[in-house]
Amino acid sequence: MYFLVALGMTLISLCLFLFVKPKKVKLHFDILAIIFGAATLMWLIDCIASTIEEGAFLSFEIPTDIWISVWTIGGGLLLWGIIVLVLFLMERHKAKKAQ
Repeated sequence: MYFLVALGMTLISLCLFLFVKPKKVKLHFDILAIIFGAATLMWLIDCIASTIEEGAFLSFEIPTDIWISVWTIGGGLLLWGIIVLVLFLMERHKAKKAQ
């Protein structure tokens, strides 16, 4: 289930990157797509390993998988927020330095 959630978030962030172009503030949706793409790749490898060991590609254990999905989404958004904040502050610092 968490693989499907990460894949969905990758597709959403990719659509945001391709179709939403913010004019004033750079939101760096490309970084968000990379973060969730890496999470999808990680969960894909986990699903393949699970298939080899247990024979099931996807897991639907409701309490556990929901929490893993929530942590995947929250962690990805938190990391993206920190990166965007750092890039914004660096850009602002460069603008002040140029004046």
